[in-house]
Amino acid sequence: MTMKYWGFLFLLISIKTLTFGQCFSIESILADACGDPEGENEMVTLRVNENLDINNLVFDWPSNNFLGWCPAPAKTNQLNQTIISSCGFLLEPINGIVPAGESILVVSSASMLVSANSFEGLTDTVYIIYQCAGNTSGHFSNLASTPRTLAVAYNGACISAQTVSYLPTNLPGGDGGAIFYDTLGIPTYYNTGCNAPLPGLNPYWSFPDAICEDYGILDLNTFLTGNATIGGTWTGDVENNNSFNPSGKLGLYTITYTVEDTNSCLGIADSTLQLLVEAPSIGRDTIEVCDSIRQFGVWIFSDTLIEVNLANPNSFLCDSIVRRFYKITSANYTVNPSEVTLNSGDAFDFQLSNPSIEYEFWSQQGDTCFFPCSINEIRPENMGTYTLRISDSLSGCAQFLTIEVNLIFNSSLNIPNVFTPNNDGTNDTYKLFGKDLNFINYQIYSRWGELVFEGNSINATWDGTFRNQALESQFFLMKLKASGKDGRNFDQTVKIRLIR
Repeated sequence: MTMKYWGFLFLLISIKTLTFGQCFSIESILADACGDPEGENEMVTLRVNENLDINNLVFDWPSNNFLGWCPAPAKTNQLNQTIISSCGFLLEPINGIVPAGESILVVSSASMLVSANSFEGLTDTVYIIYQCAGNTSGHFSNLASTPRTLAVAYNGACISAQTVSYLPTNLPGGDGGAIFYDTLGIPTYYNTGCNAPLPGLNPYWSFPDAICEDYGILDLNTFLTGNATIGGTWTGDVENNNSFNPSGKLGLYTITYTVEDTNSCLGIADSTLQLLVEAPSIGRDTIEVCDSIRQFGVWIFSDTLIEVNLANPNSFLCDSIVRRFYKITSANYTVNPSEVTLNSGDAFDFQLSNPSIEYEFWSQQGDTCFFPCSINEIRPENMGTYTLRISDSLSGCAQFLTIEVNLIFNSSLNIPNVFTPNNDGTNDTYKLFGKDLNFINYQIYSRWGELVFEGNSINATWDGTFRNQALESQFFLMKLKASGKDGRNFDQTVKIRLIR
């Protein structure tokens, strides 16, 4: 019996140690504090599981030394004076003891700035303790890009410690950036709006004023604020306990979220919002253009009705629908011929269906007859497109017509072999004669092989000089390369003679 009794007693002790060994749990951190200096206004909340003597509580801050605990009853009284509309109360531990089941708000300095931290809305009695004044720089290194860790240890009757981590870059919204931890120590990031990070009774949720009836089904739980109490009840225009379906609804619809906590002095809290369900607005407009218009990647050439969807940048609100009528007005003239083929060097005439209409024309090669033009004969040097712009006073529109010109080329090259630069007005310069040439280059050399002239055009001329000196009568050697627009090539070496 004795052995069994001691074995049973040992079993009871082991179970108690495993079940109640965690003296406290870290619930939240206000890491990006409000007020200056920031190091005096940061906060941490703990949930006490067993009676706890704060003199045995030690903080290992991510950044800064732990300075111990100092009472600040005057500061606590100031903070309680700010709690007006709610039923909460801040209390410093009597003889340093915090009873099991209570919450502790740890403030990083007894010199905290009351005006920068709101406790309005506190719904429970919370024990508050202050680290002794002295640290003014931050305890949490909010500009770090790597995870930061807070470690809290207790060396009293229940020996335990807890460590939680967070990533500073996940803190939202600047001052007021905070972290809540669940029972597994998993963080949720939110912004307190410079309110103390107390996980009290909070039913608040947010939603835009309006929603489009074609948006789809909403999961209302996703609209609870970051520190809202979960597990409450949705009532009003709700389906399946927590869904709102705007389909088929127009106007105002009321939804309330209610949370209860028997341990809270408030007991029950709710938050009611009205959702305005709207239908897409439909507008109508007309765009009048001449000839054509490019819209949404498509050319429109005739009267057309298109329904345009104008997306609203707010995904909850309705897109606008515009039924747009495109009225296309055209000047209806023709040109004859619209395509022509002729021998190089020949000309052709064109005629408009209304000979009295005003127009201008130009080509890809730069031939231009400015508005108003009175020329209707074209002698094209190259094949390509001539564009006519017609101005129609009746419709107020301009019309563009084109004439495609095809040429038949017959290249030729005539190479003289003598010239007489004696200033008698006859044959005084050396030049080539030809037509329909794409390219020409010729070089003239003296009998000693010296280059005395080079031409790169059928219109290039040589006056029989070299280095500004007139050359005497003699023979020269010319090397020539040329190509015709018809594909013919010229490659010749010719003797030419200069006679003075």
